[in-house]
Order: sequence, then structure tokens, then C-alpha cells
Amino acid sequence: MDEFAFRKGCTYGTVLVDVEASRVVDVLPDRTSETFAAWLKDHPGAEIICRDRTSAYTKAVKEAAPDALEVADRWHLLQNLSAAMEKTCHQHRDCLRKHAEQETVTNAPESPPMPMPPAELPGTQIIERTRHRYEDIHRLVEQGWSISAIARRLNLDRKTVRRFRDTDLDQLLASARDRRPNGVLERFKAYLEPPRVR
Repeated sequence: MDEFAFRKGCTYGTVLVDVEASRVVDVLPDRTSETFAAWLKDHPGAEIICRDRTSAYTKAVKEAAPDALEVADRWHLLQNLSAAMEKTCHQHRDCLRKHAEQETVTNAPESPPMPMPPAELPGTQIIERTRHRYEDIHRLVEQGWSISAIARRLNLDRKTVRRFRDTDLDQLLASARDRRPNGVLERFKAYLEPPRVR
């Protein structure tokens, strides 16, 4: 569960999401503890509630679902960690600065540079499609199929088949990475569309 703005700075609501099913369960008209507690009472059985640190949500859970396990979501944990690190560094800035200055004075032997792992392309739809198409075409080429027969079988243009046959896979993947395919946001569509209010 999390709050969201109907109108930023003015009106806020609460969105309830079933994480296991990846779907919005309900949208509450505000972010008060009374509204959320009433919802929990009408829908008993919540075992784990992932929430931010808002005191209203804590109060509602304690009142209406005291046996539920409360956990903080990943974003708020990272935000809290970042704030704690910043506060600690600020409190100890003098000793950190002194330590940094001492390190620059002492001539410590330089450690050899660590090799970076090879860059991996993100697993987008177009990258995966390019890999599969390359494998399909080369499998049929090895079986002795002609370019025209492969094009008919895979429903591709002959120029495309020839390009995949004659071009190295790394080059094909690099050109696929630079293209912006339709549907690149498809897996995030549920989060982009406003939830339906019942």
C-alpha cells in the first residue's frame, strides 16, 4: 500500500496492491487511519502489509489487523538508509576530512586497476527477439535451407534473412539496442494507467 496524489499538495488517496498477483486491489479516497482501518475490517485476512512509515497507516494496522506483519517497502528502506548515511557523514565530517587528508599525504602503493565485467545488454523485447531470430535463421541455414525458404518459413523479408545470416550476432544486438521498439513500456503498463475507482 502507498499514498498517491489525486492533486499534488491538496488531495491524496491510498492505493492497495496485491504484490503476489501484481494487481491493484482497491483505491481509497484519502490516507487517513480511519479509512484504512475500515477497509481492513471489511477485508480481513491480510498477513503481510508493506507500507511506508506514515503513522496513520501504522495506527490503522494496529487497530484493524494486529496480527499482520508490517514491513517497509524497498524504496523507503533505501531512503531511510540514505538519510542515516548523510546524517552520519555530516556529524563526522571533520574526522572524515582529516582522515582523507592523511591518506593523500601517505604514499600508499597503488593497487592494480580491477577489470570491469563486460557490459551486458538489457533483456528488452527487441534484444530477445534479435537473439531468437538469429538462432532460428542459423539453424535453418545449417540444415541447408535457402534464403527464400527461410523467409517463407519465418515470415520475414529475404533481405532480413540475408542480413541475419551474414552479420555477427554482436553487431545485430548493438543495432537492436539503439532502436526504440514499440511496447518497450508494455511490462509497466499496469503502473502507468490510472487505477479504476469502483
